[in-house]
Amino acid sequence: MKPRALLSEHVNLHDGHIDILWSKGNRSRRLPLTGEVIEILAACEGISKQHFGPSRQTFFVSSNGIKVTAATVGTIFNRIWDQAALKRPTCSQQPRPYYFRHHFAYANIEKWMAQGKDVTAMLPYLSRYMGHATFDSTYYYIHTSPDFMGSYAQITQKSRSLLPEVGFE
Repeated sequence: MKPRALLSEHVNLHDGHIDILWSKGNRSRRLPLTGEVIEILAACEGISKQHFGPSRQTFFVSSNGIKVTAATVGTIFNRIWDQAALKRPTCSQQPRPYYFRHHFAYANIEKWMAQGKDVTAMLPYLSRYMGHATFDSTYYYIHTSPDFMGSYAQITQKSRSLLPEVGFE
């Protein structure tokens, strides 16, 4: 299921979670929401109910009260990008909303490193949250993270003195 097709009945702002059903390999999961996200979604819900009533099927609706299309998401994303005066690449693929998913993964990995957490131990949580079928899909983000390898080398350098020398003959 695409976020734009999220059903209203699967958004629980009172308890602070969204139920994602049958996505990414036909698996379901419950995603917790932060207070800030709850506030934003509550405002969105209030406006939608005011204009279209409480009977809308999808949580996110277009200006005419129907499910948001993929083209609309792209159009709005590009409008926001341009209004924010963000640079656009000249010789590579243009930014897409899906890139936020990648940024989310990288940002969490880098946050955990900065906090001194064991990234490998945290990856199953990230994997579940993102709906990955296997951990390999999540490990991809470690290998492609721009800052991970340098930071990881610093972290492991500090702990080298904890391990005894091992000789092989």
